[in-house]
Amino acid sequence: MQTNKKSSLVSFAAVIIAASLFIVSCQKKYADPPPMGNPDVVANISIKDVKARYTSGQAVQITDDAIIEGVVGCDDRSGNYYQQIAIQDSTGGVLLRLGSSNLYNDYPVGRKLYVKLKGLYLGQYNGTLQFGGGLDSGYLVQGGVTLLAKNLIDQHVIKGAVNQPLVPKVVTASMLTTNLQNPYISTLVKLVGYEFSGADRNKNYADDAAAGNRIIQDCSALAANKLTLRTSNYCNFATIPVAQGNGEIIGLYSYFSSTKQFTIRDTTDVRFTNPRCPTATGDGAITLGSTSPFIMNFDNIGTAGIPTGVYVKQDANASYIGNEGTVYLNNFNTPTSWNQTSLGFKNYASATGLSSTATSTQQNASTNRALGARPTGTAGDPGTAFVFQLANTTGKTNLQLDFLLQSLDPTTPNGRTQVWRVDYGTGANPAFFSPVTTAPSTLTTTLGVFASTAVNVNFGTLLNNINQPVWIRIVTLSPSTGSGSRASTGIDDVKFSWN
Repeated sequence: MQTNKKSSLVSFAAVIIAASLFIVSCQKKYADPPPMGNPDVVANISIKDVKARYTSGQAVQITDDAIIEGVVGCDDRSGNYYQQIAIQDSTGGVLLRLGSSNLYNDYPVGRKLYVKLKGLYLGQYNGTLQFGGGLDSGYLVQGGVTLLAKNLIDQHVIKGAVNQPLVPKVVTASMLTTNLQNPYISTLVKLVGYEFSGADRNKNYADDAAAGNRIIQDCSALAANKLTLRTSNYCNFATIPVAQGNGEIIGLYSYFSSTKQFTIRDTTDVRFTNPRCPTATGDGAITLGSTSPFIMNFDNIGTAGIPTGVYVKQDANASYIGNEGTVYLNNFNTPTSWNQTSLGFKNYASATGLSSTATSTQQNASTNRALGARPTGTAGDPGTAFVFQLANTTGKTNLQLDFLLQSLDPTTPNGRTQVWRVDYGTGANPAFFSPVTTAPSTLTTTLGVFASTAVNVNFGTLLNNINQPVWIRIVTLSPSTGSGSRASTGIDDVKFSWN
C-alpha cells in the first residue's frame, strides 16, 4: 500500500509538472515576438524600380520573380482606405489592392511586408500606381487593375515585423508633383504651416452622402500650394468638423488627374493647433506717424481699393481674427446700392450728404464713399469684421478711435438688428481679442433704419507704447435679432488720435 501510494504521488506530480510545462509553453507561445518574415523571402527590387516598369496604357503583368519589401504607411482601420493598403521603402510607395476587409488586423500601419509580385499586375488609377490581381476590363486603356483575390493574398503578401520605424518626410507643395513616378506618391509625408481654407472651415471632413474634398493651404494661399484633402464619407471621422487652426498635417500624397490629393489615416494626423494665418483682403499695416491724428476715408475705394492696413473679415470670434472676407464681385471697383442683398463687403455711398430716399443712381454718383458689408443667413452673421492693423503704438499714449457707423438700407422696415462692438488684440496673429467701452455704449445697425452714428473709443492706457502689431476691430460676434434680411452696414471717416 505504501509503495502504491508513493507511486500514485509520483504519477500525480508528473501530471502536475507536465501540465505546468504545457501552461508555460502556451504562455510562451503568446509571448513570442511577431513573425520577422519568411527567411526564404528576400527583396530583390526597390519599389521605385518596379514602379518604373509602368509608363502608360494598359497595366503591366509582372512575370519575373520580383519581390519588394515595405512598411505599411496606411491601412483601413479608420475606413478612409478600403480594400487597399499603402507600403513604402526608402525609394517610394505603392498601393496594394487586396480583396478583403479589415486588413489592419493582419497588415497594420508600421508592419513590414514582403510582396511576391510574380503574377500581379502593375497599373494606375488616374496617376496613382498600384498592384492588383488582374486587368480591369472596364479601364484597360487607363491602366486599371482588379483586386487581388482574398484566397491569393497570403501567397503574395508575406508578413514581417510590426512596429517598424515610419517617420514622415517633411515636404513642400512644390515637391509634390503630378508626375506618375513622383517618389512621394503613396508615402507618408508631412506639410508644415497648413490650414483648411476659409470656405471649408465650417465643414466636416466629409459630406453626408459623398466623400469630402477640403482644401488645405499655407499662409501664402497661392493656388500652387493648395492640396485637396480627400476623405471618404464611410470613414469613422467623416462627420467630425475639420480642425480650425494652423499647423502640420501628416498623410499620404497622391494625385487624381491633375489634382494634388492628401489622405489622412485619422484625425490625429491633423495637428492644426496654432493660430491661423492672418491673411485677408487688404495689405500691410497703418503707420500712425508722428503727428496726431491719422485720418482715413474710403472715397478712393473704387480705384485704389481699401486703404493699406484695413482688412475685411468673416467668421471672426473672440479668439480668432477671422477669415478672408467675401467681396462683392471680388473687388471694390463697382459701387453697390444700399439695398443690394447679396453677401459681401461692398463699396457703398456714405450716408454723409445723402438722404434715406437717395436713388441708386444718386448713390453711385456720390464721391463720398463708405466701406460696407452685408451678411446673410449663411455667412457673416455673426463674424463680420472691419479690421485695422496698426504697425505699433511705440511712443504713443491714450490712443482714441473715432468713426461713423452707418445703417444704410431703409427700404424694408422692421428687419434684423445687428449689434457691433470694438475690440483689440496684439501681436502678429492675436490669440484673443478684448472688448473696449464705446460711446455710445450700444452700437447697432438695423434693416429699415437709415442712420449715421458718430462713435468714440478711448483706449486709455491699454495700448500705450506697444512695440508690435495692434489689431482693432469693429465686429459683430452675436447673431442678429429679429426677422427678415440683414442690414447694410457701412463705416466711414476713421480717425486715430493720441498723445
